[in-house]
Amino acid sequence: MNGSSDSIRLKEAEEWLSNFPRLFDLYQRSQKGNPRNYFNFKKLFPIAYAGAVAYADIETALAKLDRISWERLSKKALSCVTADDPLRRYHQLFSVLNEARGYVYLANEGYEQIEFIEDQSRKSPDLLGHKANSLAILEVKTVNQSDEDLVEESLRGGGAIEVEPKLSVRFKSRILRGIRDAREQLDAFPKATDKRIVFLFVHMESTQRTCGESYADLKSFIDDQNTDGIEVIHQATP
Repeated sequence: MNGSSDSIRLKEAEEWLSNFPRLFDLYQRSQKGNPRNYFNFKKLFPIAYAGAVAYADIETALAKLDRISWERLSKKALSCVTADDPLRRYHQLFSVLNEARGYVYLANEGYEQIEFIEDQSRKSPDLLGHKANSLAILEVKTVNQSDEDLVEESLRGGGAIEVEPKLSVRFKSRILRGIRDAREQLDAFPKATDKRIVFLFVHMESTQRTCGESYADLKSFIDDQNTDGIEVIHQATP
């Protein structure tokens, strides 16, 4: 690589370090030479890459983590940086990073001591939050598009779509499955808690992303799941 190319790459790295420091830190720790590395696949450099803007949302959440929490989450995320699924690509990586959204939620609710639970067995929730006389546990679940929708979206290639204002039975089933799995993990926590929270990060189906009625239907459906001492909240992709 000549001096000019080296200079450009250094400038791009500095821009990523400035704008997306925690994603860049994850990249620096990862297996850079692995051809399945997400950041190489997405061409982390240059910052002008059109998709870079989409990273701002998750970077904002990651920036809220204290140093110890970031160490724990990044350690978990590293194992997913090279996990490339033929259909869903790097969904495992972003499902892990989405756990930062649960941390931010607890912080916004006034929990002052928040930690990722290190025992990440299948029956363990993700987060524990403490504040005056209150203890909360929280499990983050990412609800992704269905396989069918991903295939159909790929075949359309960005073409026109028919908007579906109401959530499909298939998609609601995916949401209920995520809540059920999260509930099992919360119920298995051995200590008494004041709050048990399921945090859903929902990737809307491609036919519903532009329809306000779909988001209203999503909110109503999720609100109906707040039962038996479990609080279910959500964020959805725009």
